[in-house]
Amino acid sequence: MCTPILIGVATSLMGAVQSIAGFQAQSQAAKASERAYQQQRNLNQEAANRAYQQTQLKMKGEMEKASQQAEQGLVRRLQAQGSTLAAGRAGQGVTGLLADAERVEGRDLGSLGMNLAYAQQDYFFGMENIYQQQNTANIQAASQRTAKPSGAGLALSLAGSALSGVQAGMALKAPSAGGGGGGGSSGSDGGGYDTKLPDYGQYKPPAYGT
Repeated sequence: MCTPILIGVATSLMGAVQSIAGFQAQSQAAKASERAYQQQRNLNQEAANRAYQQTQLKMKGEMEKASQQAEQGLVRRLQAQGSTLAAGRAGQGVTGLLADAERVEGRDLGSLGMNLAYAQQDYFFGMENIYQQQNTANIQAASQRTAKPSGAGLALSLAGSALSGVQAGMALKAPSAGGGGGGGSSGSDGGGYDTKLPDYGQYKPPAYGT
C-alpha cells in the first residue's frame, strides 16, 4: 500500500538533490567567472596606465625638445646680433641685420609652435584611443562572465521536483475496485442495475359494502 508513496517521495527527493547540486555548481562557476572578470579588468587598467604613461612621456619629450630648440634659436639670434654690433657697423644696414636675426628666430619659433600643436593633437588622439581600447577589453571580458543563478529559479526547480514525485506516485498506484460487473437481471452481487420489480402481492379491490 505504501510503495507508490515511497517511490513518489524518493523521486521528489532525487530531483531536489539534483536541483540543489546544480544550483551550487552554477553558483561556484559564477563566482569563479566573476573573479576572472575582475582580474581581467585589473590587467586592462594596468595596460592602459602603461600606455598613458608612454603617451605622456612622448608628449613631455616633444615639449622639452621644443624648449631646447627655442633656447638654441635665442642663442643664435643673440650671437648674430652681437657679431653685427661688434663689427662696428652703423646706419640702416645694422638695423636691418638685427631685424633679420629676429625674423629668423621668429620663423623658427613658429615652426616649433606648429610641431607642438601636431604633437598635442596626437597626444589627445592617443589618450582617447587608449581609453576606447580599455573599454572594449572590459566589455569583451564582461560578455564572458557566467550569470549567477537566482533563488527563484531554484524554488521553481524544487517545486517541479515535488510535482514529478507526486505524478510518479499516482502513476504507480493501482486503480480502485468496483464498477462494471456482469449486469444480470437477478442477483445483487453481480453489479449493474437490478431490474426486478418489487412483489406487492395480488391486488385486492377495496370493499364498498353491499
